Amino acid sequence: MFLNYLEIIPVVAETKSFSKASKLLHLSQPAISNKVQAMEAYYGVKLFNRTSHGVTLTEAGKIVCGYAVRFLALANAMEKDLDKLLNIDHSYLTIGASCTAGNYAMPCSIRAFKEKYPEVSVKLDIGNTQNILDKLKNKEIDIAVVEGKVANSDYITKYINTSNLVFIASNNRRKHKDILSLKELKTRPFVLREKGAAIRVVFEKALTKHGYKIEDFNIVSEMTSIHSVKAAVEEELGISIVPAISIENELYAGNLKIIKIKELDSNLELDIYLVYLKHEEPSLIAQKFIKFITHPEKTQFCWDLKRFM
Repeated sequence: MFLNYLEIIPVVAETKSFSKASKLLHLSQPAISNKVQAMEAYYGVKLFNRTSHGVTLTEAGKIVCGYAVRFLALANAMEKDLDKLLNIDHSYLTIGASCTAGNYAMPCSIRAFKEKYPEVSVKLDIGNTQNILDKLKNKEIDIAVVEGKVANSDYITKYINTSNLVFIASNNRRKHKDILSLKELKTRPFVLREKGAAIRVVFEKALTKHGYKIEDFNIVSEMTSIHSVKAAVEEELGISIVPAISIENELYAGNLKIIKIKELDSNLELDIYLVYLKHEEPSLIAQKFIKFITHPEKTQFCWDLKRFM
């Protein structure tokens, strides 16, 4: 069986729980169960005894677990020897990230990457999506993590995650209704991200579907960061649209509130992609990071904030 199947067995055995193992391995509990069942079917043996008090290894499970630990140790040793040969421990990696990913996910992801490669120097450059893609094109950064689909044949893109977008207002219930129509929204002061920001692109596309243009709205300010947008909305400069992940602390503190737009009742979403140049082979450490962040079953792209919504 593949190593990513075998690595499950020691963790389940140690925690005596599929749910605890799923959290440690960043996998869903059904995924853990399915992989264990697949191994049981493959080897024709039962690996775990399941009881109301947890799970324990069967005699066959103990044999498989012992070999799994040894296989995984050998695989890790092989990777370390290869890394030494390729001098990865003394590599430098520059990552460009757009605002949502850069501020709310990449610090956590980089921390996890550094735990695996502690000697690698990682630099994070944050800007709007277009700014980061321009830097990638000019080879000022090694790889990019940006919001929004990148339609350019010069790049290779890999989907990572999705961020929900919400409309926000200051939490002044006498001033702001909880539900507005687009016609009403047109009359309200609106704070918007600058041109080149993926959030703005998503908003403009949503408006176009309903026969509106951004110029129809009362844009009182354009800002280059999510933090400045949030601060402006808190100070009642206007309404805005931001990633839901970015306002969890403000919602918890009661400084901001989410408002609904009738015509946009379905969730507006912003897909996040890893991007690198198609005709330039990434450095060895960049290849490691690409594999690390886009693992199909155990992604290390992680939001930093706890959800209060």
